[in-house]
Amino acid sequence: MVKALTIYAAEPPKKPLAVRDGDARLMFDTSALTKRYATEVGRERVLLLFEAASELLVAAHCKTEVASALLRRRREGTLPASEFDRAWAAAQRDVADMTLVPLDARVERFAFAAMEQGPLRAMDALHVGSALASRVDLFVTADKRQAQAARGMGLMTELIEN
Repeated sequence: MVKALTIYAAEPPKKPLAVRDGDARLMFDTSALTKRYATEVGRERVLLLFEAASELLVAAHCKTEVASALLRRRREGTLPASEFDRAWAAAQRDVADMTLVPLDARVERFAFAAMEQGPLRAMDALHVGSALASRVDLFVTADKRQAQAARGMGLMTELIEN
């Protein structure tokens, strides 16, 4: 059974792009990917996008950033130790199954160009650069500034609500 899923280009609901399961290469940045492992706003959308993708991609540094986000939540007490263990194990399995976009000169050039679009942190710019270098169909983020910069670079982007 083929399910249809609506992926929004630019700002929903102006220009939806219908994608059938298995037809899209999606890249998740850390802010969106982390939603897969915690109960929070936007999680259901991330889960739907995971299911619709033919290929899932992540930037070379994404796994380290996911670890940082989960460890921070554990330290702050918002993620119990038992939940941390489950979430971290799931994240490691997921990333192992994803296509890892290596950090190279092309990614760095795109990241630099993204930083010229607006105020981006270097790690956020590397996500955008990785998405551009790998020519994904959709870049998924929960970071408004990053989404604006990605769109400014012509990248089809979905901003997941926080």
